[in-house]
Amino acid sequence: MAKTWAKVGGASACALAVFAVAFLRNEPTSAAAKPDLRPSAHWVFDDAGVTGKTVADRAGKLPGTILGTPALVAEGPVPHLHLTGPDAGVMLKERATPDAAYLPKESLSVVAWVRVDEPSEWAGILGCFQDNGPLKQGFVVGANKKKFFFGLAAQSTGKMTYLESNTDYQLGTWYHVAAVYDGRQTRLFVNGQLDATGTEQSGPVVYAKSAPLVIGRYKDDNEDFPLLGAIKEVALCPHAITPEQVTAHFDADKALAAAPSAAPDGPVFVVAPYLQYVTRTGITIMWETDDVCTAVVEYGDTFPPKKQAKVEKADAMGEVPLAGLEPNTKYFYRVVCKDAQGREAASKPMTFMTAPGLTDAYSFAVIGDTQRNPVITGKVAKLMWERRPNFVVHCGDVVDDGASKAQWTGDLFKPCSELFGRVAVFPCIGNHEKDHPHYYKYFALPKPEYYYSYTYGNAEFFVLDTNTKRNLKADGEQYKWLDKALGASTAKWKICYHHHPAYCSDDDDYGNTWKGSSTYGDVRVRNFVTLYEKYKVDLVFNGHVHVYERTWPIRDGKIDQKDGVVYLTSGGGGGKLEDFAPTPAFFKQEFRSDYHFCYATVHLGTFNLKAFDHEGRLFDQFTIKKE
Repeated sequence: MAKTWAKVGGASACALAVFAVAFLRNEPTSAAAKPDLRPSAHWVFDDAGVTGKTVADRAGKLPGTILGTPALVAEGPVPHLHLTGPDAGVMLKERATPDAAYLPKESLSVVAWVRVDEPSEWAGILGCFQDNGPLKQGFVVGANKKKFFFGLAAQSTGKMTYLESNTDYQLGTWYHVAAVYDGRQTRLFVNGQLDATGTEQSGPVVYAKSAPLVIGRYKDDNEDFPLLGAIKEVALCPHAITPEQVTAHFDADKALAAAPSAAPDGPVFVVAPYLQYVTRTGITIMWETDDVCTAVVEYGDTFPPKKQAKVEKADAMGEVPLAGLEPNTKYFYRVVCKDAQGREAASKPMTFMTAPGLTDAYSFAVIGDTQRNPVITGKVAKLMWERRPNFVVHCGDVVDDGASKAQWTGDLFKPCSELFGRVAVFPCIGNHEKDHPHYYKYFALPKPEYYYSYTYGNAEFFVLDTNTKRNLKADGEQYKWLDKALGASTAKWKICYHHHPAYCSDDDDYGNTWKGSSTYGDVRVRNFVTLYEKYKVDLVFNGHVHVYERTWPIRDGKIDQKDGVVYLTSGGGGGKLEDFAPTPAFFKQEFRSDYHFCYATVHLGTFNLKAFDHEGRLFDQFTIKKE
């Protein structure tokens, strides 16, 4: 069918005139009377509908609570809730049960005016569902990278199927979306016109035992993805509205669909500028735009920065190494990109600091297994940034699916933009990255990148790839390299990290401890323990298991508080939390199953590490001292 969102003429022109006059007078923008859809719940995002953090239900008794810090915007063509952060949305019920009176049973309709500003794989408009493995129940209306969708589970199948619109939405453009289920088929309307029909479902709607009812998020127990855009209103009906009602409801505000796009006129940063591989005299600045661009990196130790590094070759991915910098010095920088039409996009001014000398104090943050949880990742990244680390260590599984570009841009870089734009991140590669080219595209690390080393202050860090495709034995490339690199290191502190744990007392990754035995860690990785002990490595970080665990110092398979190596699992950046074995392993000193990060400070012969949960509460700390 034709895309009706762009057509203006005849009655639409009259509607635009009425719309413009009403807007200038700050009056309601309806060009015609709206039909009464008899909703059981109706949320409108304007001054009358929103008070503080509360959104009123104009049709019933189901108010919502605003999540995050979205803005109620009065400017533009219509009042709306502008959703920009990874945690923005409206929570209606945290735990809705199938017998709840406000949930439609035999049929349902969801009607909304929405705008998508940034595409994502999953973004919710309104939903109450669980989509976890075999449990796929409830309903959800939302948008993916190009289209709107309607997910529903009914009695005939008992699990959700998804109906997708034929119409591709345009970023920054308002759309009227209606999802209707009459007990026999699903229908999806876009801008008043039937756009897609599905016949997989019939019978009463089937709900999970418990699920969140939420606006502006695609959320269930283990997934939580925001709609990045705007919502004017959402209505939920316990019956199937007619096509004529859908069209009439759209016609009442159809001028909104023809309003000027809110999308930027020019290139957009898909990934805001971020920092890589900082040294005492250099750093690499990277970014990504939605189109090929040339670019200028403005930088300097005064503001506004006066030096420039130009990128003449047009590309969507930018990577500029800066050299000749002063050690332990603050710099300002900004990236200005220009597309083929001469349109510009400029990043906000940011800062970075070069690495210090051997006798200077410094700090770093540690995180692992961010995977696919932008809400938690964003919270933890904000807390990390508040402590102002010099750099970040990431213990792998930076995303859940390394092949998914949307996860890199939306689940990792977006919630971490402030942190990564100010301090460099040094990752190791996890199993979820799948050794995909995206890993090597988005990170600029010393060759060969899947293993490497770097120095910072008086410490040297050795980063390894412990995934199954790599040979970790003594005749393997990494083992030989690590043997030579550790032997040559003159650093005061020697720290190694990789994704998989050499020692870990989780309950089921290395054997089902509830019914049998466990190896209490990855036996392949234990090959490196010989080198750690030979060269007196101070600390080994890893992720993979979604917990926090700190061991006693270990040497020769037993606790040795004088010469042992401490192993620390930090896998609490967003992946689904795991549990510990029912009985303690010999090496266990501290553990906690919670989302978290670590913050380490180093000065001369003193190393201190603190662990904080996702609310910023300290739950563990320790200090190592050496001459």
